[in-house]
This record gives sequence, C-alpha cells and structure tokens, in this order.
Amino acid sequence: MRTGVGCPEVKVTVIMDCDHIPYQQSQIVEAKGHSRNRQEYLYKDVRPFLSDANKVATCPCPET
Repeated sequence: MRTGVGCPEVKVTVIMDCDHIPYQQSQIVEAKGHSRNRQEYLYKDVRPFLSDANKVATCPCPET
C-alpha cells in the first residue's frame, strides 16, 4: 500500500480474528485496450490539449 500520493510502497500484514493472513503476490491483470470509438475520441478531442511530450503515449493515432 501507499501512505499518500507519491509515497513509496509499504508492505503490511493484515490480521483478522488473531489469525495471520500470509502475504500473497497480486495477480497481474492485462489491460484490454480501448474500443475504436474511444481511440478516435481521445485522438480528436483530447490530444490537442496535451503537451507534445504526452501526445503519443496518451492519445496515439487510432489503430487501423
């Protein structure tokens, strides 16, 4: 967990009813990506408001 915005991650142990719950690594969930309509919206309507450094990473040209 993080104790605040920009703070480093801290591991904690959760105890319920005095039983120790062992730490388990979280399952990685793959991102599905955006629909074609969402890609077009981001490219046409949001991209003009971004700095040049962030345009490609945030609102790339829609996939064909």
